[in-house]
Amino acid sequence: MKLGFICINVPGHLSPMTALARQLQARNHDVVLLFSSGAAGLPFIPANEKDHINENRPELSKMQGKDAVQFTLRQVLVQTVSILKSLPEIVQAARVDALVIDTSQFYAELGAMQLGMPYIHVSAGLYRDYSGHTPLFHYDWPHQTTPAALARNREAVAKFAKMLRGCAAGVRAYVESVGLKIDWDDLSSTISPLAVITQVPRAFDFESSHWPSQFHHTDPFHEARAERKWISPGND
Repeated sequence: MKLGFICINVPGHLSPMTALARQLQARNHDVVLLFSSGAAGLPFIPANEKDHINENRPELSKMQGKDAVQFTLRQVLVQTVSILKSLPEIVQAARVDALVIDTSQFYAELGAMQLGMPYIHVSAGLYRDYSGHTPLFHYDWPHQTTPAALARNREAVAKFAKMLRGCAAGVRAYVESVGLKIDWDDLSSTISPLAVITQVPRAFDFESSHWPSQFHHTDPFHEARAERKWISPGND
């Protein structure tokens, strides 16, 4: 099977994803990183479009709080639109059978859904629990199970869904153009039904009995070898 990886093009995401890809390669799978500027010696297909995320990092560095989250979402979702438009041709040309998608590349899975391809989600950080049973990933409040805390969690999910929806006009337009029907209010509606993986160990995550059945904790993805030199966009 040939697996195509879609990953945010920054070292903190590429490093664990390439470690995972190399493990799958060692198990006789073909792997290729899609829309990548480099993959630590792994096969990759560069993006033809501009890298909105990295080009706007200097501006992002001056922001905090909600402004920073909203700005980041806009750049990620502009990148997603580019991915969705070029994915069918790239998948066909590279003969990719299934996709492994970074959860931070919001809505990239819509491309797999359009093509009828199997896909799984991988998170380099905390899983985004949209059920409201645990705090959403970007809030710093403690995990509690009181009715007030659960109501607060659900309200946070609703606010994040509204923010994400407000930044996703281009994605929504593309989805409508290809005839997909998406419940934009349900942030779990496009999550992979096959597997959702986080490299955060179970012992470090919040206690909850409400994880989806396809959700799995692992150990951190890393390679037991000399540290690789990353070539980031804009660096020699």
